Amino acid sequence: MNRKLILNAGLIGILALGLLGCGKTPMSVLPTYIKKIAVNNFSNNTVHYGIEDKLTKKVIEEFLRDGRLEIVKAEEADALLTGVIVRYSLEPVSYDAQSVIEQYKLYIGIDVTLQDQVQGTTMWTESNIHEDYTYYVTAKAGQLVETENDAQEAVTDLLSRDVVKRTVVGWW
Repeated sequence: MNRKLILNAGLIGILALGLLGCGKTPMSVLPTYIKKIAVNNFSNNTVHYGIEDKLTKKVIEEFLRDGRLEIVKAEEADALLTGVIVRYSLEPVSYDAQSVIEQYKLYIGIDVTLQDQVQGTTMWTESNIHEDYTYYVTAKAGQLVETENDAQEAVTDLLSRDVVKRTVVGWW
């Protein structure tokens, strides 16, 4: 009886370990010949100039951190990523009793396209990839006080991760 109990417990353990491996594992959706990518400077259709440079830099850094694609010049690339900032919105979220703004939300939206330069085709185009970040501009109940620049850094970090995931994994 003891031996049967040990055998059943062992089988249950093996089954449990087998089920752990059944989750979704992100795999590259890129064709195997895509090894090098160029990232064009993002263009900016908003009046908030300079954000395009931050976003371009962050996207390149995120590709380097991911490590699946080599960053090269456009002439040497198998794929070319282009993007445009289409929306930049900074809105007050909350006010104190004297009607002074306490909190803002920064929202940035982008359109992005990935071109296969080997085949001469568009691999994907995504409109309105967006992220937002809410932050305090006045000290309140121990909240960290941040600036619009801090919020830009946070949103461009999030957008760059979205773009890289969309490129190498196909979803985010």
